[in-house]
Amino acid sequence: MAQAKKPKPLHADHRARMQARVRRDGLESLAEHEALEYLLFFAIPRQNTNPLAHRLIQQFGSFCRVLEASEEELQEVEGIGPSSARMIHSVLEFARYYTMHKRNGRVSLNTTEKVMEYVRPLFIGMQHEVMYLIAMDDNYTPLRDIRIGDGLPNKLTFDINKLARTAVASGCSCAVLAHNHPSGLAIPSEADFATTVQITKALGMLNIELLDHLIITATDAASMRESGRMPHFDPYNQQVYY
Repeated sequence: MAQAKKPKPLHADHRARMQARVRRDGLESLAEHEALEYLLFFAIPRQNTNPLAHRLIQQFGSFCRVLEASEEELQEVEGIGPSSARMIHSVLEFARYYTMHKRNGRVSLNTTEKVMEYVRPLFIGMQHEVMYLIAMDDNYTPLRDIRIGDGLPNKLTFDINKLARTAVASGCSCAVLAHNHPSGLAIPSEADFATTVQITKALGMLNIELLDHLIITATDAASMRESGRMPHFDPYNQQVYY
Protein backbone atom coordinates (compact mmCIF):
# COMPACT_ATOMS: atom_id res chain seq x y z
CA MET A 1 0.00 0.00 0.00
CA ALA A 2 1.33 3.43 -0.92
CA GLN A 3 2.34 5.46 2.09
CA ALA A 4 0.21 8.57 2.62
CA LYS A 5 2.00 11.85 2.10
CA LYS A 6 2.60 13.85 5.21
CA PRO A 7 0.82 17.20 5.19
CA LYS A 8 3.02 20.25 4.78
CA PRO A 9 3.58 22.38 7.88
CA LEU A 10 1.33 25.42 7.95
CA HIS A 11 4.32 27.72 7.44
CA ALA A 12 5.94 25.68 4.66
CA ASP A 13 5.11 28.18 1.91
CA HIS A 14 5.03 31.21 4.18
CA ARG A 15 8.58 32.32 3.38
CA ALA A 16 8.00 32.17 -0.35
CA ARG A 17 4.81 34.22 -0.02
CA MET A 18 6.51 36.85 2.16
CA GLN A 19 9.53 37.07 -0.15
CA ALA A 20 7.19 37.56 -3.12
CA ARG A 21 5.33 40.26 -1.17
CA VAL A 22 8.56 42.13 -0.38
CA ARG A 23 9.65 41.94 -4.03
CA ARG A 24 6.28 43.30 -5.10
CA ASP A 25 5.49 45.88 -2.40
CA GLY A 26 8.79 46.50 -0.58
CA LEU A 27 9.75 46.11 3.07
CA GLU A 28 7.49 48.99 4.00
CA SER A 29 4.50 46.74 3.35
CA LEU A 30 5.44 44.62 6.40
CA ALA A 31 4.36 45.11 9.99
CA GLU A 32 7.16 45.40 12.56
CA HIS A 33 7.03 41.75 13.63
CA GLU A 34 6.92 40.69 9.96
CA ALA A 35 10.01 42.74 9.14
CA LEU A 36 11.87 41.02 11.98
CA GLU A 37 10.56 37.65 10.85
CA TYR A 38 11.82 38.39 7.33
CA LEU A 39 15.23 39.46 8.65
CA LEU A 40 15.52 36.26 10.66
CA PHE A 41 15.01 34.19 7.49
CA PHE A 42 18.66 34.90 6.66
CA ALA A 43 20.00 33.61 9.99
CA ILE A 44 17.54 30.75 10.58
CA PRO A 45 16.95 28.98 7.25
CA ARG A 46 14.48 26.21 8.13
CA GLN A 47 12.48 27.35 11.13
CA ASN A 48 9.27 29.30 11.59
CA THR A 49 10.63 32.64 12.76
CA ASN A 50 7.25 34.27 13.39
CA PRO A 51 7.05 33.34 17.13
CA LEU A 52 10.63 34.49 17.60
CA ALA A 53 9.88 37.84 15.98
CA HIS A 54 6.94 38.31 18.33
CA ARG A 55 9.14 37.48 21.34
CA LEU A 56 11.66 40.08 20.27
CA ILE A 57 8.99 42.78 19.93
CA GLN A 58 7.55 41.79 23.31
CA GLN A 59 10.98 41.95 24.94
CA PHE A 60 12.14 45.28 23.50
CA GLY A 61 8.91 47.05 22.58
CA SER A 62 9.45 47.91 18.91
CA PHE A 63 11.33 47.02 15.74
CA CYS A 64 13.74 49.92 16.27
CA ARG A 65 14.49 48.91 19.86
CA VAL A 66 15.30 45.39 18.71
CA LEU A 67 17.88 46.69 16.23
CA GLU A 68 19.34 48.99 18.89
CA ALA A 69 19.77 46.18 21.45
CA SER A 70 23.21 44.77 22.21
CA GLU A 71 24.13 41.23 21.21
CA GLU A 72 24.09 40.22 24.85
CA GLU A 73 20.58 41.62 25.34
CA LEU A 74 19.32 39.92 22.19
CA GLN A 75 20.59 36.54 23.34
CA GLU A 76 18.45 36.80 26.45
CA VAL A 77 15.45 36.13 24.19
CA GLU A 78 14.64 32.44 23.81
CA GLY A 79 15.69 31.21 20.36
CA ILE A 80 18.26 33.92 19.64
CA GLY A 81 21.78 32.54 19.46
CA PRO A 82 25.10 34.28 18.76
CA SER A 83 24.72 34.23 14.95
CA SER A 84 21.21 35.69 14.99
CA ALA A 85 22.20 38.31 17.55
CA ARG A 86 25.22 39.34 15.49
CA MET A 87 23.14 39.66 12.33
CA ILE A 88 20.40 41.73 13.99
CA HIS A 89 22.92 43.98 15.71
CA SER A 90 24.82 44.48 12.44
CA VAL A 91 21.87 46.01 10.61
CA LEU A 92 22.39 49.49 12.06
CA GLU A 93 26.16 49.15 11.73
CA PHE A 94 25.75 48.55 7.99
CA ALA A 95 23.26 51.44 7.75
CA ARG A 96 25.75 53.72 9.47
CA TYR A 97 28.59 52.48 7.24
CA TYR A 98 26.53 52.97 4.08
CA THR A 99 25.40 56.48 4.99
CA MET A 100 28.90 57.58 5.97
CA HIS A 101 30.40 56.34 2.70
CA LYS A 102 27.53 57.62 0.56
CA ARG A 103 28.02 61.22 1.60
CA ASN A 104 30.36 63.53 -0.29
CA GLY A 105 33.55 63.68 1.77
CA ARG A 106 35.03 66.48 -0.36
CA VAL A 107 32.31 69.02 0.39
CA SER A 108 33.36 72.19 2.18
CA LEU A 109 31.83 72.22 5.67
CA ASN A 110 31.65 75.99 5.75
CA THR A 111 28.27 76.33 7.47
CA THR A 112 26.84 74.87 10.66
CA GLU A 113 24.03 73.22 8.66
CA LYS A 114 26.54 71.42 6.43
CA VAL A 115 28.51 70.16 9.42
CA MET A 116 25.34 68.88 11.11
CA GLU A 117 24.31 67.06 7.93
CA TYR A 118 27.81 65.58 7.64
CA VAL A 119 28.10 64.28 11.21
CA ARG A 120 24.56 62.95 11.75
CA PRO A 121 25.25 59.56 10.06
CA LEU A 122 28.02 58.92 12.59
CA PHE A 123 25.42 58.48 15.33
CA ILE A 124 22.79 56.31 13.62
CA GLY A 125 21.47 53.82 16.16
CA MET A 126 23.99 54.75 18.86
CA GLN A 127 22.61 54.04 22.35
CA HIS A 128 25.65 55.38 24.22
CA GLU A 129 27.57 58.62 23.94
CA VAL A 130 30.22 58.78 21.22
CA MET A 131 32.44 61.73 20.37
CA TYR A 132 34.06 62.51 17.03
CA LEU A 133 36.59 65.09 15.95
CA ILE A 134 36.09 66.10 12.32
CA ALA A 135 39.57 67.11 11.15
CA MET A 136 39.53 69.66 8.31
CA ASP A 137 41.90 71.65 6.12
CA ASP A 138 41.95 75.42 5.50
CA ASN A 139 39.03 75.09 3.08
CA TYR A 140 36.92 73.29 5.71
CA THR A 141 37.14 70.07 3.72
CA PRO A 142 36.99 67.02 6.01
CA LEU A 143 40.20 65.02 6.13
CA ARG A 144 39.25 62.40 8.70
CA ASP A 145 36.47 61.49 11.14
CA ILE A 146 38.31 60.66 14.37
CA ARG A 147 36.36 58.70 16.98
CA ILE A 148 37.87 59.96 20.19
CA GLY A 149 35.53 58.87 22.97
CA ASP A 150 32.92 56.31 24.01
CA GLY A 151 30.89 55.98 27.15
CA LEU A 152 27.58 55.37 28.84
CA PRO A 153 24.24 56.79 27.66
CA ASN A 154 24.99 60.07 29.46
CA LYS A 155 28.76 60.09 29.95
CA LEU A 156 31.90 59.49 27.92
CA THR A 157 35.65 59.35 28.44
CA PHE A 158 38.53 60.14 26.11
CA ASP A 159 42.34 60.36 26.09
CA ILE A 160 43.37 63.98 25.47
CA ASN A 161 46.94 63.02 24.56
CA LYS A 162 45.80 60.44 22.01
CA LEU A 163 43.36 63.00 20.61
CA ALA A 164 46.16 65.52 20.13
CA ARG A 165 48.47 62.99 18.45
CA THR A 166 45.74 61.80 16.08
CA ALA A 167 44.73 65.35 15.17
CA VAL A 168 48.33 66.25 14.30
CA ALA A 169 48.73 63.06 12.26
CA SER A 170 45.63 63.98 10.20
CA GLY A 171 47.34 67.15 8.99
CA CYS A 172 44.34 69.31 9.89
CA SER A 173 44.40 73.05 10.54
CA CYS A 174 40.94 73.21 12.12
CA ALA A 175 38.33 70.83 13.47
CA VAL A 176 34.81 70.42 14.81
CA LEU A 177 33.73 68.30 17.77
CA ALA A 178 30.47 66.35 17.63
CA HIS A 179 28.89 64.01 20.13
CA ASN A 180 25.45 62.59 20.75
CA HIS A 181 22.95 62.69 23.60
CA PRO A 182 21.12 59.36 23.07
CA SER A 183 18.65 59.83 25.92
CA GLY A 184 18.60 63.58 26.33
CA LEU A 185 18.11 66.97 24.71
CA ALA A 186 20.44 68.76 22.31
CA ILE A 187 21.62 71.06 25.11
CA PRO A 188 25.30 71.16 26.14
CA SER A 189 25.86 70.13 29.76
CA GLU A 190 28.44 71.68 32.04
CA ALA A 191 30.56 68.56 31.47
CA ASP A 192 30.27 69.12 27.71
CA PHE A 193 31.43 72.69 28.13
CA ALA A 194 34.39 71.67 30.33
CA THR A 195 35.39 69.05 27.74
CA THR A 196 35.22 71.68 25.00
CA VAL A 197 37.48 74.04 26.95
CA GLN A 198 40.00 71.24 27.54
CA ILE A 199 40.10 70.18 23.88
CA THR A 200 40.13 73.79 22.61
CA LYS A 201 43.30 74.43 24.61
CA ALA A 202 44.98 71.13 23.71
CA LEU A 203 44.42 71.70 19.99
CA GLY A 204 45.15 75.42 20.18
CA MET A 205 48.61 74.66 21.57
CA LEU A 206 49.16 72.68 18.34
CA ASN A 207 47.88 75.52 16.11
CA ILE A 208 44.65 73.66 15.36
CA GLU A 209 41.52 75.77 15.76
CA LEU A 210 38.44 74.11 17.25
CA LEU A 211 35.57 75.81 15.43
CA ASP A 212 32.50 74.33 17.06
CA HIS A 213 31.07 71.57 19.22
CA LEU A 214 27.80 70.02 18.04
CA ILE A 215 25.36 68.08 20.21
CA ILE A 216 23.31 65.57 18.22
CA THR A 217 20.11 63.75 19.19
CA ALA A 218 17.79 61.56 17.13
CA THR A 219 15.57 64.52 16.25
CA ASP A 220 17.59 67.66 17.00
CA ALA A 221 21.05 69.22 17.02
CA ALA A 222 22.71 72.22 18.69
CA SER A 223 25.83 74.25 18.03
CA MET A 224 27.86 75.69 20.91
CA ARG A 225 29.24 78.35 18.56
CA GLU A 226 25.79 79.52 17.48
CA SER A 227 24.58 79.57 21.08
CA GLY A 228 27.50 81.82 22.05
CA ARG A 229 29.13 79.26 24.36
CA MET A 230 32.08 78.22 22.19
CA PRO A 231 35.43 78.88 23.93
CA HIS A 232 38.24 80.62 22.04
CA PHE A 233 41.99 79.95 22.28
CA ASP A 234 44.28 83.00 22.29
CA PRO A 235 47.66 81.92 20.84
CA TYR A 236 49.48 84.95 22.22
CA ASN A 237 48.98 84.20 25.89
CA GLN A 238 48.12 80.49 25.48
CA GLN A 239 44.79 80.87 27.26
CA VAL A 240 41.20 79.86 26.56
CA TYR A 241 38.50 82.53 26.81
CA TYR A 242 34.73 82.03 26.98
